[in-house]
Amino acid sequence: MLKNIIFDFGNVIMNYNPDEILNHYELSPEDHDLVRKTIFESKEWGEIDSGKITEEEATEIFISKVPDKLKSKVKQIMVTWPENVDFYEPVFNYMEELRKQGYKIYGLSNTGMQFANFVKNSEMGNYFDGYVFSAQEKLMKPDRRIYERLIARYILNPEESIFIDDLKANTDAAKKLGMLAFTFKIDKLGELQEYISNH
Repeated sequence: MLKNIIFDFGNVIMNYNPDEILNHYELSPEDHDLVRKTIFESKEWGEIDSGKITEEEATEIFISKVPDKLKSKVKQIMVTWPENVDFYEPVFNYMEELRKQGYKIYGLSNTGMQFANFVKNSEMGNYFDGYVFSAQEKLMKPDRRIYERLIARYILNPEESIFIDDLKANTDAAKKLGMLAFTFKIDKLGELQEYISNH
């Protein structure tokens, strides 16, 4: 019997789209492209998620790569970007229903701690019973060890758990550990609800 619902963050509970995030800042088209490449398409961005560097260290690197006129803008973006993410309200409404039905809700995400803490410390944090974040663990999905951390930390039975992620490699890794898994896009919310209600 299914007891635990585990959600990835990017493109599962929110729309992770760097262009849409940057649309919240006043940037010319050229500066928009430059900032997107400098921040979101950089190797450092991945290193934040893997816990190799902090957001503060990455910010210094990004600032060093842009013209003077963009330095303060880059700093502002790095501090405020989580506030400019579009969260999926229907997913949170569904999570609320699941909690009322007695399911436990967990987060398992490849993310830096700035975004992780933003979610935890906002009202969205109230929806979750626990989390495992890549930057904190210095492990990234689909490495099986990050799933094992979640299972061990919250004493979960994999066979009573479903993992929801937008990437097939990550859901496949969960299946190998005996979990149910669902590869998600926001337009599949109805399918997900049906899948969970049938298990």
